[in-house]
Amino acid sequence: MSTSKEHIFVVGASGDIGSGIVRGLVKKDEILTGCLTIVVGTYSSVEVYEKAIEGHTRLFLLAVGNLKRPTEMSEIKETFGKIAYEKGVRQIVDLSSWTVRSLGRQGIIGYMHTTSEEKLWKLADERPDERSLVVLRPGVFMSNQLMSDVNSVKHLNKLVSCGPPSSTFAWIDTKDISDCSVVVLTEPVEKHDRCVYEMGGEFLTQEQRAAIFSKVLGRSITYEQQPVETLYKMFIGFGMPHSLAYDIVSFPIEPVSGHVTPQLSILINRPLRTLEEWLRENVKEFQ
Repeated sequence: MSTSKEHIFVVGASGDIGSGIVRGLVKKDEILTGCLTIVVGTYSSVEVYEKAIEGHTRLFLLAVGNLKRPTEMSEIKETFGKIAYEKGVRQIVDLSSWTVRSLGRQGIIGYMHTTSEEKLWKLADERPDERSLVVLRPGVFMSNQLMSDVNSVKHLNKLVSCGPPSSTFAWIDTKDISDCSVVVLTEPVEKHDRCVYEMGGEFLTQEQRAAIFSKVLGRSITYEQQPVETLYKMFIGFGMPHSLAYDIVSFPIEPVSGHVTPQLSILINRPLRTLEEWLRENVKEFQ
């Protein structure tokens, strides 16, 4: 994507966050559709990416990894980041995770994001005057509920997890992530250089979350705590690898639930979105 000042490359533009960034850039800079270029490829299409990144000055980097190969995500980000910097990209905005500070290398999700960050920081610090890095660390995506909670809410009127009713998570709307990314990608590189932005919109217990579902859906939604063994076996039955299933059942039990960051409103110039706002926009999925 090109503007009068910058050429911005968005990896993962077809996804929820990436498409939100593209829409935000178009709206902010009044970009004509002729200034948008779509590149089709995969994370293994290095030659395609290497050619496409030429001439760009900024990069939004989102990468997923194969949980059966825990080192894959960091390898992808290192490769894409190195090529970008060598091709003249001045700023990389990396989508990481809240688990980096809360867990570090403990757990598969924390390991994948922590090692990815480490490699990108190393690349950026090789030429600190030329290479800028900004890291975004969102909490739990509100949109995750479209996968984890739809069936139990629709058919059982329940939210189900293995944590106690008082267990908490910091939830974030992907719209907040996209809007923050747009700001960082369009403001002066020096302003955000080496910044780490943690992202948590609302801190809720399981009971509070159930109350919000009840209010929006207009029927009683309760929270049910189930044994960790039950949920673990269910995830494994869905084909989920052990490492991820173990992580997911651990999160509600351990006090590592992310951070609420109202200060992020300074960047996006509005309050962070609430779970109730998100649910009202997606209410049909749970009816």
